[in-house]
Amino acid sequence: MIRRLLIAAAASGVVSAAGCQRCCLLNDPGRRPNPFRPPAPGSNILLPPTNVPTTPVAPPPAPGNGGLLPPVGPGPGTSGFPPPSFDPTPAPKPPAGRAAPEILLPDDPPGGSSSRPAPTAEPPTASTAAGLPGFVRVKDGLASGRKPTLEGFDTLKRAGYRAVVQLHPAGADVSAAKGVAEGRGLRFVGVEATPENLADAVARFNAAVGDAANRPAYVFDDDGVRAGALWYLHFRTAEAMNDDAARVRARPLGLTDQGDEAKAFALATQRYLETR
Repeated sequence: MIRRLLIAAAASGVVSAAGCQRCCLLNDPGRRPNPFRPPAPGSNILLPPTNVPTTPVAPPPAPGNGGLLPPVGPGPGTSGFPPPSFDPTPAPKPPAGRAAPEILLPDDPPGGSSSRPAPTAEPPTASTAAGLPGFVRVKDGLASGRKPTLEGFDTLKRAGYRAVVQLHPAGADVSAAKGVAEGRGLRFVGVEATPENLADAVARFNAAVGDAANRPAYVFDDDGVRAGALWYLHFRTAEAMNDDAARVRARPLGLTDQGDEAKAFALATQRYLETR
């Protein structure tokens, strides 16, 4: 028993001595353990790592401006950019007495058609179309209606019309209308239009209203039946309109299917279109 107590006392003394020594080291600043620190450099100049470039690299040129960028920072103006490159000095005035240069357009070649639109006469309005019953403006340079009176021919002349186109039945005497028109300086074109010769009438009608030398032109007949049929076929053939559009355009000009003559023209019109 005494031996065991001695051994325990000796072990306790060893532990106490080790603990005391550790506390003494922590309390003594000169003997306190420090973490590892690398040695201080021998020079005050700090050098960058060897793998980092020391020369500044110029930025790549911006696309579209050739790499020329405006300077940044203080410059000749408050904004830091160079002044504009334009010259504020006003342009010199031409010498006194000398006219400004004139712009000349080239003349039309011989035999060629002019690209400048020819002046067209202003067609009579409803209030000024005296002596022109059923007057309707079809398009630029073309109008249609019933046979003019003497006053109507005068109205066409004053309005600047150049020609009249009369649609008449076979064997009709058109000499009176022709004399009145030509006596006022108007060109007269007579077109015989019947259901039997409709193909020939369409060709002559399209040629008459399509001739620029005749415009402005006034087309007329006695009751509107011939004018309506031929205007309808003109829209279908010369202007390549469909049936609905051509009918809408031709109805105010006399197109109808009422009456024996109108029905005969309608049948002839159908046969004519079927053969095209």
